[in-house]
Amino acid sequence: KMIEVLENVEGAEAAVLGDIHIAHNDVEATKVSFKLLDEMKPKHTMLHDIVDCESISHHEENDPFRVMQKEENGTGDLRNELKIMLEWAKARLKYNLVVVRSNHDDFLDRWLRSVDWRKGRNKRMFLYGANILANEAVAQKKGVISFLLEDAFGDQITTLGLDDSYRVLGWELGVHGHVGANGSRGSANQYKQMNTKMITGHTHSPSRQDGHMCVGTLSGLRVGYNKGASSWMHANALIYPDGKAQLIYIVGGKYCRDMK
Repeated sequence: KMIEVLENVEGAEAAVLGDIHIAHNDVEATKVSFKLLDEMKPKHTMLHDIVDCESISHHEENDPFRVMQKEENGTGDLRNELKIMLEWAKARLKYNLVVVRSNHDDFLDRWLRSVDWRKGRNKRMFLYGANILANEAVAQKKGVISFLLEDAFGDQITTLGLDDSYRVLGWELGVHGHVGANGSRGSANQYKQMNTKMITGHTHSPSRQDGHMCVGTLSGLRVGYNKGASSWMHANALIYPDGKAQLIYIVGGKYCRDMK
């Protein structure tokens, strides 16, 4: 038996949510996830890829038809995407949010460092972000997304830099999953060999191998670039007061548990 309805247990020490991706966030999966948090009352709620940065994604900058589509439907507006991110976080501050530095957060810093603002879109947002990156220590250490969140909410939210550790009951929760040891690409095979237990995100495909666990996503399961067969799934993780951790899947509008 692989899935059954989650039974009532004595709360949770931490929750690790599937990657958020605000531009593609699945409203129903997110609603169910926070219903779970209301019942489990975790002391820490880890967020991966809180923003998608679809508006300025380098993956699509050389596709003129995709750029045109984003201009016409409004998804190419960086100001609006960041506004939605801040509104999303503000509505959930009571859950003790901890934002893990993730690759989609880095899209913004990469854009600021690489584009010619005179020729591209979002010119005023470029100048605004460039000023932050040039002058704010938080942005230089942890990225512009971290600065924006801390500037808006202060100590009501915690943000992490790429090399910041965040451990809860022996589990390392400060790693997104896109960067591995010594700057290499991260992978489950690498993480499971570490000398600490870890819960990461990034792949959108929940898995568990030895001491490593990976959550899924809270985005849509089809967002355009995952073509063909897909292992993406709505899935979060909980760490219980005894230090044990469990993947929690969202299937048919209900949260379910793995049976390993």
